Amino acid sequence: MTDSANETLLKNINASLKSKKLYPPGHPAISAPVSKTFQCLADSLKSRNNIMVGLVNEALVMENEPVEDGDKLYPDLLACMNDKNAGAIIFEKGASLKELTAVVDILSGPVLQGAELQKELSAKGVTRITLKSIPKGKKNILEIYNGAVEVVKNVMGEVRMGKIPKSEPISHIIDEISETVLSDPNAMIGLTMIKNYDNYLYNHSVNVSIMAISLGRHMRLEQNELHCVGIAALLHDIGKTGVSENIIRKPGGLSSEEWEKIKEHPLLGSNIIKRMNGLEELVGRLIYEHHIKFDRTGYPQINTSIHPLSQIITICDAYDALTTLRVYQQPHNPVEALKVMTSFSGRHFNPETLKAFIGMIGVYPVGTMVRLTSNEIGLVTKLNLEAMDTPVVKVLYDADGKALEAPFEIDLASTRDKAIISTVNPSATATDIGSFFEKEAAAAAI
Repeated sequence: MTDSANETLLKNINASLKSKKLYPPGHPAISAPVSKTFQCLADSLKSRNNIMVGLVNEALVMENEPVEDGDKLYPDLLACMNDKNAGAIIFEKGASLKELTAVVDILSGPVLQGAELQKELSAKGVTRITLKSIPKGKKNILEIYNGAVEVVKNVMGEVRMGKIPKSEPISHIIDEISETVLSDPNAMIGLTMIKNYDNYLYNHSVNVSIMAISLGRHMRLEQNELHCVGIAALLHDIGKTGVSENIIRKPGGLSSEEWEKIKEHPLLGSNIIKRMNGLEELVGRLIYEHHIKFDRTGYPQINTSIHPLSQIITICDAYDALTTLRVYQQPHNPVEALKVMTSFSGRHFNPETLKAFIGMIGVYPVGTMVRLTSNEIGLVTKLNLEAMDTPVVKVLYDADGKALEAPFEIDLASTRDKAIISTVNPSATATDIGSFFEKEAAAAAI
């Protein structure tokens, strides 16, 4: 969205809320600004999946950018959001005029907060516009990522001790990841480049969950399906708790007997899920099927069709594994990983789901190190949905290969002077990509 489009949208939202105070129900002066707002949204959402208007420290922000003089220009919008404790309004592609009208009615109506607010939204059939409560002390994305790693670590630790883990912490962290994926998808995908080799199993589980939730949102799954996919992705390797750690951590090749033990982990994982309260049956099925390929080879062997959502986890699992350094493989850069996966389309991977994954993650995924026509080297930090081959790049090295003291971002969609000419192997530089995104997230939280 351009600055003028942002201003027009905010102006019309504010006018819609203000008119509710000035005119009786049914008056044309109420419906007119709502219709204008809807048209602005429809135009803007043609090229993106969602638009977010939020409050940060009581200041109005749009798409994570502060709105200058927001308190003076859009006082009715700020007042209504504060009254409802709505820290963010998220408009998703496909939102209808009826839903927008309902949200304007709710925001300008009696004070409702928390569960009551969500109940009212549900009662009015609002599914494509979200009002998020963002309390003080909201976690930043790095805290959410690290919190998810701790949840996986605790769950697996409990299973190893013979305990049945509680589902509430799992469900809660998936809600946090889902909300953050919606509000800041590039940053969350960036954190999946964190590859902690000592805690590979835990980081891998979180990375797969983040990507699965991102893909599920891109595919416009219903909320309940998205929640199940997120949980199943987070716990897809929980069955490895039933496999000897000597086998899991073995640095060399596995014997046939050891490989058969590894192949048991989807069944073991689904059985663990059956014993946990509060998790839907679908979660166990997706875990059971995450190593079954599209052509129904893989393991465990089945005679029936696989659930279509299981391929989301299969694809995200493969991508994270391919981009991670292991004893038996050098990591592929994200572009190479996508090429490898594309070569298995129709066999290992559902072609439509893989196409959606590539559409979500981009031609040059976040975390890809690239060389520009200027010979500068940088990292892809954000995607441009309208032009996937021209992402935002943070330049880290100058044309002579010298590390910059002050790296800078360049939006390749906004310049004709520079373009990507190739990918670069990060091992040829002094940059640890996971550490880079971890530091970026930490800096953004200050």
